[in-house]
Amino acid sequence: MAKDKLTFLGAAGEVGRSSVLLSSQDEIMLDCGLKIHSETPYPVEPPAQPDYVVLSHAHLDHSGFTPALYRHHAPEMICTPATAAMAEIIIDDSMRLMEKRGEFPYRPAQIKQLRQNTTLLSYKKYYEIGDSTVALHQAGHIPGASFVEIDTGNSRVVYTGDFKGEETKTTFASEPPPKNPDALIIESTYADRDHPPRKDLEMQMKAFIDETLGQGGTVLLPAFAIGRTQELIRIVRSINRDCDIWLDGMGARVSETLSHHSHYVKDFKRFKMDYDTCKPIRHPSERGKVLKRPGVIISTAGMLQGGPALGYLLKMTPESRAIFTGYCVEETNGYNLINKGYVEYDGVKIRPKAPWSYLDFSAHAGRSELFGLVESLAPKKVFCIHGDACQKFADELALEGFDAVAPALGDSAEI
Repeated sequence: MAKDKLTFLGAAGEVGRSSVLLSSQDEIMLDCGLKIHSETPYPVEPPAQPDYVVLSHAHLDHSGFTPALYRHHAPEMICTPATAAMAEIIIDDSMRLMEKRGEFPYRPAQIKQLRQNTTLLSYKKYYEIGDSTVALHQAGHIPGASFVEIDTGNSRVVYTGDFKGEETKTTFASEPPPKNPDALIIESTYADRDHPPRKDLEMQMKAFIDETLGQGGTVLLPAFAIGRTQELIRIVRSINRDCDIWLDGMGARVSETLSHHSHYVKDFKRFKMDYDTCKPIRHPSERGKVLKRPGVIISTAGMLQGGPALGYLLKMTPESRAIFTGYCVEETNGYNLINKGYVEYDGVKIRPKAPWSYLDFSAHAGRSELFGLVESLAPKKVFCIHGDACQKFADELALEGFDAVAPALGDSAEI
């Protein structure tokens, strides 16, 4: 019997355009994402059209290219209900942005086909796809995110997508699949470091907010619409019950959508209470007024690429402050500001007047959690992807006795 094979179509030695093809009796694709604001935004062309697509979570770098699979075919897509609802929002939004830039990777008809061919699967429910079985397990990270477990009959494969072991204010602790898979495909985003304790970060956030509001300034929190916006609402309200919190960009729409999938959000009633105290920006004309009084603005985009956040930053005074709380891909405005002190607007490099800070509220597993997952699952083979330190992570795992590799883009490997 022929062995199962994995082909790495994206996120190999990089963050973005996550996509892995599992070839067995059926062709099963694990995620199909975009690498936005890149010269190579799309995954490598797969060697075979997938029969099935399993989506780990709704972030654009994992879901954003899925509609392109429906140009000429109609694979069945499997994901949690929360993932399907949020992916639809973010894919629709990204399509409009790409069309403005003259890029047309897919059309509304393909998004409709995707929706019609989606199967919703709850956690720990085993579902047959062709000759294989798939199950989704709680991954933390963001609401609805999943570890993907696939049993082809020849082999059992676990794909982490993005995960976080510990719970946050809005996500549950991860619950990994059963041990001893034949292959573990693991994210490596923070394989080179651990994250600071969240309580310490919340204390630092409180100090920044208190100081900034006390001197009449505005706190800008650039944030991903999915996951980070919801957690920041909870964090800010736990710090300050009375300050104005303004929501701008897609985060408000995502938050409303999650109200229909409340059991995927930890402490949903408390989140809903805090969310109801926030004030959405409904028209661009409101943005200038918001900056004239003390308050907190939570706005897309988290990396300052698109969305209203960059516009706020460029208008902020030295009394205000921007605080980044998540991962910024290299050469995005967020990365350039944190590491080089400038952003680009219309091709011009600008140094903002307002100061900025970075607090590592990551939704990804840190180094200790990554090593801990590999040790607890004890897989036969480990494939390290989705990160800048994949090779180093694989080398360290090999020293611990694991059969670990960091595949290059386009590489294939038998299981």
